[in-house]
Amino acid sequence: MTENKVTNIHEARAIFDLLGITEVTKDFQSKRGDQVFELPFKTMYANGYSEVNRFTIYKSGYVRKMLVHPKTKASYSCYQLNKTRTTEEYYKDYEWNDDFTEQTWTGKYRKSNRKERILIPNHEDRYIYLCNYILRNYYRNQTGASFYRVNDYQVKLMKEYCKDSHELEKTKRDEQSPWSETNDDVQVIINGHRYNLS
Repeated sequence: MTENKVTNIHEARAIFDLLGITEVTKDFQSKRGDQVFELPFKTMYANGYSEVNRFTIYKSGYVRKMLVHPKTKASYSCYQLNKTRTTEEYYKDYEWNDDFTEQTWTGKYRKSNRKERILIPNHEDRYIYLCNYILRNYYRNQTGASFYRVNDYQVKLMKEYCKDSHELEKTKRDEQSPWSETNDDVQVIINGHRYNLS
């Protein structure tokens, strides 16, 4: 690795193994020449929503982040991770006649700029690109992010802590309750004077 970037597929595979990134490609995807990977943790957002981190590299040259349905665990949508470039397109310029029923070409063209994805034709390059993307966006310091990377072990610890915290609070409330069986003295304060009722 040079300058904190993966440069070959052997490094990328070693990093995937080291970080526990697993291949979850199904047979039909493999037959098409695609590969699917999942990170060993979910992303948890500030609103409590969590999502599986699944990525696909396509034989066609695309690299995508998959959106996974929380109940069925199936991918239902995706967004592109490939870099973009601006391209120019030219369209014929038309003018409407006076009653807007017919168009005639003015002999001129209009220029339009649009973004298009830069495809990655080589499988190894797609693999390396995905590895660098994951490292940059999921494993490096995410200051100021509105989401948190959470793995199953961390979720388990949070649940245990929450359960322990609730039990501790319940115990404290029971100990402080004037109706608790362990509390022998019952006191009442009337007009600033304390009276023992036991």
